[in-house]
Amino acid sequence: MIDFHTHPVMIKELLEKDPTLEKNVHQVFGFHFPAQPLEIFRREMDAAGVEQAVLLPVDATTAHGCRIASNEQIAELVEVEPRFIGFASVDPCQPDAPRRLEVAVRDLGLKGLKLDPSLQQFWLHDKQVAFPVFQACADLGIPVLLHCGLSWVPSGLAQYAQPLLLEQALMAFPRVNFVLAHFGWPWVNEAVMLAVKYRNVYLDTSILYSGTPRDTYRRVLAEQVGLEVIERSLADRVLFGTNYPRIDMRRSVRGLRELGLSPAALEAIGRGNARRLLGLETRK
Repeated sequence: MIDFHTHPVMIKELLEKDPTLEKNVHQVFGFHFPAQPLEIFRREMDAAGVEQAVLLPVDATTAHGCRIASNEQIAELVEVEPRFIGFASVDPCQPDAPRRLEVAVRDLGLKGLKLDPSLQQFWLHDKQVAFPVFQACADLGIPVLLHCGLSWVPSGLAQYAQPLLLEQALMAFPRVNFVLAHFGWPWVNEAVMLAVKYRNVYLDTSILYSGTPRDTYRRVLAEQVGLEVIERSLADRVLFGTNYPRIDMRRSVRGLRELGLSPAALEAIGRGNARRLLGLETRK
């Protein structure tokens, strides 16, 4: 399994080097988990059968005056633990965002871009703000993971994170693969519609909902979307993601396995789609 949606926000080794990070994580990001050593992250992955995890930062310089975490910190974690796959984040509201993204990819070796329009407070269809960053992604050949839908972040504004706001960008940048996080909940139907219509749309399963992962997957994926729709139209573009540490990895893996997907769809969603999207070598 590859967990395509994790937040390395309360790792003790990072907090010891950057005391401001913990304050920003609590006050801006809304995480209130105790700091834990990196080894706990590794053990969680091992216990869940997760072989690799994508690390997602967010650069909220304009809206909140902070980065959680920085691209350099993500690169440090990847260097320490090769099972991590680091994404970059840049602030689209900053004029140097495309250049910073190029540095993160070419110099730091990061593999994709994470944006959270609800926290960063920009419009996905803004041709002056968002489109230059998307063009940089096209030039660099990297995917974009977008927070989409409900945000538990206290300052996150859902008006910026509605799936349909992305449609103009999907048409303008057909070579850029966009991952809509959380299946767009509560705008699940809209997110699924975009994925059915546009081949450059992916969806991840880190759904922000109440209840256990198993219950959430059943209600949203099986009952609302329908397993037959996933099997026939989306199995090659759904990515397993947990939103760790907010959501437990082991219970998420168990919930996905118990959903009733075919072995082929489970393999694709669990790891195959992520490996293809990230250009990783195929292995058993």
